[in-house]
Amino acid sequence: MSNLKLIKISKIFLFLLLITFFYNTQGWCLDNQKEAADELLYRETYLQPPEEVKELLLRDRHYDVLSNLSPDKDHFLIPIQEEFSSLKRMAQRTLRLAMLEFCPDVNREWRLSTYGVKGLKIYSYRQGKAWEVQLPANILVSDFVWSPAGNKLAFLAHLGKGSEVWVADVSTGEAKAVSKALVMATISGARGYRRSGSPPSQTLQWRSDGSLVTLLVPSKRGSEPQPPTIPSSPLIRRTREKPTPTRTFPFLIRTPYDKELFRFYTTSQLAILYPGQEPHYIGEPGMFESIAVSPDGKYILAERLTEPFSYLVSYRSFPRSLEVLNETGKVIATIRQIPLQEAMSRERGSDRNWPREVKWRPDGKGLIFLWREKAKEDQQEKAPSKPKDRFMFLPPPFDLDKAITLVATEKRFVSVDLTRDGSFALATLSGRDDDGQNRQEIVAYDLRFKPPRAYVLVKDIDPEDLLHHPGSVMVQRTANGIPYVLLSSDKKKVFLQGRGYQENLKPRPFIDQVEIKTQEKTRLFEGSPDYYEQPLLALDENLNKLIIQRESPTDFPDCYLWEKGKVTKQLTSNKDPYPEITAAKREHFTFVRRDGLEIHAWVLFPIDYQAGQKVPAVFWTYPREYQSVKDYNRSVLRSYNLNAFRHFSTRNASQIWLTQGYAVVIPDIPILGRGNQYNNNYIAHLVDSMYAAIRKVDQLGYVDVDRLGHGGHSYGAFATANILAHTPFFKAGIAGDGAYNRTLTPMTFQNERRFIWEAQDVYIEMSPFFEADHLETPLLMYHGAKDNNSGTFLIQSERMIQALTGLGKKAVLYVYPFESHGPRCLETYFDLWARWLAFFDKYVKNPQPEKKKEEAK
Repeated sequence: MSNLKLIKISKIFLFLLLITFFYNTQGWCLDNQKEAADELLYRETYLQPPEEVKELLLRDRHYDVLSNLSPDKDHFLIPIQEEFSSLKRMAQRTLRLAMLEFCPDVNREWRLSTYGVKGLKIYSYRQGKAWEVQLPANILVSDFVWSPAGNKLAFLAHLGKGSEVWVADVSTGEAKAVSKALVMATISGARGYRRSGSPPSQTLQWRSDGSLVTLLVPSKRGSEPQPPTIPSSPLIRRTREKPTPTRTFPFLIRTPYDKELFRFYTTSQLAILYPGQEPHYIGEPGMFESIAVSPDGKYILAERLTEPFSYLVSYRSFPRSLEVLNETGKVIATIRQIPLQEAMSRERGSDRNWPREVKWRPDGKGLIFLWREKAKEDQQEKAPSKPKDRFMFLPPPFDLDKAITLVATEKRFVSVDLTRDGSFALATLSGRDDDGQNRQEIVAYDLRFKPPRAYVLVKDIDPEDLLHHPGSVMVQRTANGIPYVLLSSDKKKVFLQGRGYQENLKPRPFIDQVEIKTQEKTRLFEGSPDYYEQPLLALDENLNKLIIQRESPTDFPDCYLWEKGKVTKQLTSNKDPYPEITAAKREHFTFVRRDGLEIHAWVLFPIDYQAGQKVPAVFWTYPREYQSVKDYNRSVLRSYNLNAFRHFSTRNASQIWLTQGYAVVIPDIPILGRGNQYNNNYIAHLVDSMYAAIRKVDQLGYVDVDRLGHGGHSYGAFATANILAHTPFFKAGIAGDGAYNRTLTPMTFQNERRFIWEAQDVYIEMSPFFEADHLETPLLMYHGAKDNNSGTFLIQSERMIQALTGLGKKAVLYVYPFESHGPRCLETYFDLWARWLAFFDKYVKNPQPEKKKEEAK
């Protein structure tokens, strides 16, 4: 054999040896990477995500919005939000009783103690500049109420020792405490915090003389009740004389001692605060839920809880009394008394025959409210007569038996408000037409005449026809939050504001001026077809000047001055905190499900995406129920806005994935079913929607369908577990704060109105817990240890991980201390993203073929 041949053979041998070494080394490296990922996923400490992810989470996302205008028509309040809470804040002692969560050491609802507004800015429209309100470091504030003149701003300052009433000078930004007395902000804090569109505060109100009414910790309440060292009774639960279905609440009153604690920490003292003086206590302490001061400052409309408490329901179903108090705190009238409501109604919006929508007239003449008569049976025809809905006026001294009916109708009042001077009432009425279809009308009642003259401004409104909806009556609020209808200076015109939905999913909000007597319409404002422009508020009573907000998919929202048909001035200069994410491509697309339904979706591309690439993707979903295709198409009009800017999300469908090489796909998952029986089709529509969505993104050529992960939160977590159990489409899943066993929510859930005994097969078929033996895909679950959402308490995830462990599946559960239904702590977010990325990088981005058992041995 020649030397040349020997050299060639040696080279070939060496080459094969190198290849063998390379593949063995690569396998060793992959095994090491797998071991490293496992070690990271199971390490018992709070983890840190990659530095670039930390930096994204820590960026300042605040931007100015000019939507809270002072009565002086010059100054705007701009709250600055604290993006995250911390373990230190969340670790405060917290009691959870009757679904009221509060920090007893500081006498306030737990959200007011753990996150919220950390700073305030004042913007002057006339000066064109902003300045900060001077606040201590590490403070949280809430309940912002302008003074009647608008030169001062009152608010609650949530300090380490408790909450105080503070007042800021609007012109200088100087702020200080009105009194060192501590505020009781438990039930009143929870009510005001959670209700959107509610008055600025139901704990704090200005009076016309410059004093403030609030709810204080009673000065003589004593110390916290102590638990009995030896129980005096077993826990007793009994049935009722009638069927009493209830929702699945996680934090109810359980013992007589719990009742004592609840009473102790919800009882407050009404007081008037004058600067530099001791609090002026009025009336007796009570479990006050809300207060509203009359425009003249002489009366207080107060709602308080009464007893008995219940072991079955949340405090929102406890008895309560709505009363009018005078300046001394004496009850001079009781407007309504609502008894304990233990039995849940399965019908949404069930009728009640007590006064509703009780509020002060903006002109200060008394109270207005709505009241529906009880149905009366005609003894001759043996048929129920139609009860009338009444719009009532109750002047002082508030004798309910002498309430004056302003308008009575067989239709139902959807809403009604007065103009600022009380001359007109504008109402939206609802009823059935000759074909049994729900129709509405907007009516102006001229209250200067007796009986009031009625002018139908818009009739035969189909509330489900979003493309042709005329809008709703424009309403603003006084400094204390009393609503009133905008009326032109000549007292002849009112205004309708609509969302302007369009078939092309680029809504154009509008404002129409309507002549009351002639019903003649004039369009004053309509958003651009190229931007999303929405009016925030009017600067004058004729709407010659508006504050609007403008944005587009690539233009960060800013506020502008609009004058007589055109934008004249930019008022804010907000900066996009994530320009690299905004610059990333995103695409709206549709796909067709097997039943022929066209479904809408988004796909967001990695920030470094190159045309022609097929990248791993994270699908993030949340199923929703609809009676029909029309219902779903209406929801598309409401939820898709192709002209809107897409803000950064820290969790659900987050753009953080885009920075890590993943695409994000967000398809709708419509569950259709007639007669509220949507869930008969839940699994079929869930699977078919997902299959059709995957086929579509595969056809578009953007996504590698062999590297897909799925995620969801709450009902989306429920969907994630079901998708993994019923399909082979995904390599891994993330499910947060989910409910996996519907037998634990036996009396309705989500939009399911049937009890489990009426649809047992549906409840079980929908429950991924009963399909755990079919769940072959790795699943990461996370859950807040103090989840307060109905039906998604922690036991759901604990039983699911127990089942998957017993069945030998691949799964992990992270339980986060103090967190509720969705994380708040920065430490939690850091840990979640460290583990999410490690989990999906291991199973989705870089999936490894499973070794056969023989090879493993």
